Amino acid sequence: MLIVLAGASGVGKTTLLPHLKGACPEVDWHDFDERWRGGGKAERQQVTDEWIRAALGTGRTLGLLGPCPLGEVLAAPSMPGTATVRHALLDVGDVERIRRLRTRGDGQDTQDVLNWSAWLRLHHHDPLWRPDVITQGSWPDMQWDRWLNADRSEWPAPTLDVSGLSPVRSADLILRWLTK
Repeated sequence: MLIVLAGASGVGKTTLLPHLKGACPEVDWHDFDERWRGGGKAERQQVTDEWIRAALGTGRTLGLLGPCPLGEVLAAPSMPGTATVRHALLDVGDVERIRRLRTRGDGQDTQDVLNWSAWLRLHHHDPLWRPDVITQGSWPDMQWDRWLNADRSEWPAPTLDVSGLSPVRSADLILRWLTK
């Protein structure tokens, strides 16, 4: 099984990782950035596919925290139609996101990050909202038909709002979602 906790910068994915590893050690938890060194959309999609191959190769449940919209996960070339995927969006309010990003001081406190987080929110509610955001200029190996023609039962994908929560409380929220 593949568990994907998607989210834009500033939601706390990297901060949550050690808490999830401690609270749920039976899952092989990873940060998307362990393999991604930045780059554009096509590079993000290639790295998503690498993580999917890693998940399928281990025989264990792999948990991934990263910028991975469900549409990209379903369209990744290595994603077999029979694989089990649990996908949720981690989200925080925009004011809190910008505060967190300013604290990091890495220059990610931008309108582009806010736009990406807004698109992710809508994508998790409506898979056909502006598919061009991830399909135009994409990695040529992506299999968009698998997503665009997929059973819509995965939507709306859950959004886990971690605004104002500590990393421990956020991890508890995620674990409650996983055990539903």
